[in-house]
Amino acid sequence: PRPHARARTAPSPQDLARHDTTVCMCSAAAAVLSVATTSAPRLSRRVAVIGGGSAGVVTARFLKRAGHDATIFEAGSTVGGVWADNPTNDVVYRGLHTNLPTVVMQSPDLDFASSVPSYITKEMLGQYIEAYGREFGLLQLATFGATVTRVAPAASEGAPRWTVEWTVDDVAHSDVFDAVVVATGHYNKPYMPSLPGEENWLAGDAARRITHSLHYDDPDDFRGQSVLVVGGRSSGVDIARMLYGVAEWVYVLEKKCTSATTHAAEAVT
Repeated sequence: PRPHARARTAPSPQDLARHDTTVCMCSAAAAVLSVATTSAPRLSRRVAVIGGGSAGVVTARFLKRAGHDATIFEAGSTVGGVWADNPTNDVVYRGLHTNLPTVVMQSPDLDFASSVPSYITKEMLGQYIEAYGREFGLLQLATFGATVTRVAPAASEGAPRWTVEWTVDDVAHSDVFDAVVVATGHYNKPYMPSLPGEENWLAGDAARRITHSLHYDDPDDFRGQSVLVVGGRSSGVDIARMLYGVAEWVYVLEKKCTSATTHAAEAVT
């Protein structure tokens, strides 16, 4: 309920008699539903949440609120996922700012600090996710430094259960859960297709290279070079913007482009 919501009680027969037939029928049905939902026992499940990023902590919060026994398995030393101070998967490049304002990203019941700007850095978002974990008592549900190595159906009668295996400091552990939530994200492995002629192109000059945005961190690594950015979505545009003024030329290849354009004869094509 909202903080100022008033508690509702089942109407008495006298209350029902004061209203017309339609309202009385709806109120009576609501009273019966209230009795049914409050008297039925609630099942508490053991749930493994794999990943302590933003999706993992939010999932764990509402599992906990519903009365379930949630365990977060996080490979890093704190919650936050790729936004944490020391992430196990360092995909967030230096200088990145979010492309959504804080008022859109924040939880309805936990605001960002009033001192932060609308578009924030990786560090600010990581601090917010950690504050979210503290605010709603989620840090004590987490096993940090845990690398999940296997999830498989457990041999059990009745409802299906799952065996989860993980390691912490090279020590193997396992446990059985009623359900598993996979919240590991999808930025672990870069997709780099083979391009026709790339071997000959790379062999033509030892300074040439093909890399993925996963491995991009600093525009100074490309100073004075001609760079082709393949992809014109969030990361591609962001990286091209940071390369502008550092690289000699920046070309952006976007699949919806029908012809090459140059803006004001500047080094972004």
